[in-house]
Parts: sequence; structure tokens; C-alpha cells
Amino acid sequence: MKDWFAGERGAYFFLLLGIGLIALFGVLEYRFPQAAQLETARGRVVWQQETRGALYFRLADDQQLVLYAKGDADGRQRQTLRDAALYPVAVQFLRQQKTHIGYAPGDFYTAYVVAVGGKEVATLDAVRAAWRRDNLFALVMGIVAAVAGAWRVWMERANPRPRRAGGGRPASRRSR
Repeated sequence: MKDWFAGERGAYFFLLLGIGLIALFGVLEYRFPQAAQLETARGRVVWQQETRGALYFRLADDQQLVLYAKGDADGRQRQTLRDAALYPVAVQFLRQQKTHIGYAPGDFYTAYVVAVGGKEVATLDAVRAAWRRDNLFALVMGIVAAVAGAWRVWMERANPRPRRAGGGRPASRRSR
């Protein structure tokens, strides 16, 4: 049996994969909050746990937040939160975007902007630019996959392959 990936099914797979990745980029861009949607939590960091792609932390007022690395390209916001056991911080977050982790109970809300002493470590526009730069990878991969899939579909339609063995002749009934 021939590999489906190399045939017409594979061509449609790449086309749909590309369309899906382009749609994912659109959803990620649409979901990024506006400044008016963000709430502010203040306090010292009493607990934190860093993972490969995020810093989970709890403030003194029991607000649980997560700061993703993709929105903090230079790492300054995460470093500020690591040091925030010594001084209070203000964190702007979106309550509608929450996640759960296995090693801590409760909801963690996505944090976007960290401020110390009223001065933002990174502006919301800088965070948006970092997210957009990361999301552009999905867009570029989607465009490449969609173009490759469309080209393969067009090639399959232009040069149809026979669906029978031996160039379209029926198989022999004789045993060999």
C-alpha cells in the first residue's frame, strides 16, 4: 500500500493544516487583551514556580497568576517577579484567561504587565509585540503548508495517477 502522505490525501492534509495554522494565528491575535480589559493585583510574591515556558506565582492577596515566557522575550518581567518577595509589585492580568496546573490548586490568571513602584517593566505594547513575534511563526508555517498543499492538490489534479496496479490494467487472475 502506498503512503497516504505522498498522495492526494497528503495534499489535502497539508492544505487543511495550513488553513488551520492561519486560523490559529487569527484567534491568537484576536484573544490578546486591550488595556481597558486588564485588572491590577498588588502585593509581594509569596510563592513562585518556574516552568520551561511560564512563571506561576501567588501574591500576598492570594491572587494566583502566570506570566508566559513568550510575552517576556528579554526576561526582565520574570526576573522582577523572582525578586518581588522583597518589594511589592503591581501586575495587570486578564481574568477571562485562566489555566490550572497539577502541582497547585486553583485558577491561575494570565499576567501581561508587571510594574514596580508605579513604573512598568515592559509596556503592554512591548508584550503584544513579543506575543505577535512568537505567533508569526504559526502564520508563516500556515502559509507554507497551505501553499505546499495547494500546489500538491493542483499537481494531483493536473496529473492524475492511475488507481490500479500496473498502469490501470486489471490484475491477473493467474497465480504466479
